[in-house]
Amino acid sequence: MRLPHRDPIRLGPTAYEVFQEREGIPSVTGFFIEDLMDVEVKPWARMGALGSFLNLGEQQETDAYICEIPAGKQTEPQRHLFETLVYIHKGRGATTVWFEENAKQTFEWSAGAIFAIPLNVAYQHFNVSNETVRFLGGTNAPHVINLFHNDDFIFRNPFQFRDRFRPEREFFNENKRLTVRSWESNLVPDINEFALDDYPMKGRGVKIMRFGLAGTTYGCHVQEFPAGSRSTFHRHGPGAVVCVTKGEGFAMVWREGEERTRFEIKSGSIYSPGDLMYHGHFNTGHGTMRHFAMRGRSPKHSQDRFRTKLHEMIPFDEEPPDVHPMYLEELKRKGVKSEISVVEE
Repeated sequence: MRLPHRDPIRLGPTAYEVFQEREGIPSVTGFFIEDLMDVEVKPWARMGALGSFLNLGEQQETDAYICEIPAGKQTEPQRHLFETLVYIHKGRGATTVWFEENAKQTFEWSAGAIFAIPLNVAYQHFNVSNETVRFLGGTNAPHVINLFHNDDFIFRNPFQFRDRFRPEREFFNENKRLTVRSWESNLVPDINEFALDDYPMKGRGVKIMRFGLAGTTYGCHVQEFPAGSRSTFHRHGPGAVVCVTKGEGFAMVWREGEERTRFEIKSGSIYSPGDLMYHGHFNTGHGTMRHFAMRGRSPKHSQDRFRTKLHEMIPFDEEPPDVHPMYLEELKRKGVKSEISVVEE
């Protein structure tokens, strides 16, 4: 028998909730956002841009945010002791990072790029185009803020992680394969073009790459599902944030004893299953579907290497019997070849 979901215990506002209230920008809750371009953003004084928090999945291990930089503008310089991953959804620009003012390093980016802010370096984002930039940031701020609950320590700490960032021109050009399906990089220019590794144990044509970015311990990966492909249902702890970067389909989530919920997904859709919430990914388009997922630890700084425990997966032949026929019917309706390869997450 699988362990049941546990209801949260409320003891008043957490340090993270108090911090977020002071930030003064909207917060989106729930499990799903249809299109990150439609998220309402408001002036964000600390960032010096427009923003909105995404507090998805009913958890305080990680969070995410949408940041919008108007044409020709830039964010305020800042640094902090929580990890940050960035996915550029729209626009182009540059980011400058530094320990000392006279040793700044700048790298350029455009839509599709992912990178991490090295821990506790000062940084600033610039929109160098005549259109709006909008990006998704993922952080472990809730965990860090609740752990230390001291703004001076988190935002004004002078310690320099010299093992995380070297102020050298070549830093953001470094790329290295760690092993099959694992890559170490400081900047990936376009995750929809990055060559992924085959993942034959997950299904025919399925591909994946796990990334460690700029020495961060926060993990992320890009996964590709060919047309007519879907995953089995699986679950894990809280904190995963998934953003679709290419293709279309649907995601389905539920907890034992609760009704299943289906979300239609496309490029720009974001979803985050809650703690011990089963979820599956379904490609219903004629082409490949890719998503960028922020979850767990980076490949180099992880013990389990993202392997989902077998007892947290539902074998294909044990899932609710109406799911797969529904998927086949959807493929038939769209004229997608129904030769299915099932991805066992």
